[in-house]
Amino acid sequence: MTARRPGKVKHTAHAADMKHARRVTPRLTPRERQVLSLVAHGYTSRQIGEKLGISPRTAETHRVNIGRRLGIRNVAQMVRYAIENKL
Repeated sequence: MTARRPGKVKHTAHAADMKHARRVTPRLTPRERQVLSLVAHGYTSRQIGEKLGISPRTAETHRVNIGRRLGIRNVAQMVRYAIENKL
């Protein structure tokens, strides 16, 4: 009888889970992550623009792109996504 090495099996299972998670979760640019974090903290596009030194229209474009990539349609879903992903 051959003894199993649980450490190796656990590592392999975890690696497979991480690989799957990367495929499912769309990647956001660093700027989109900043904008998403600020949206989750209650900032408006105008406030985000002022804070990041961009126009409110650019901040709004980032919000639209985030929604498109994540399949999110409103701010409440953005906040939920940010909380679940610890942004």
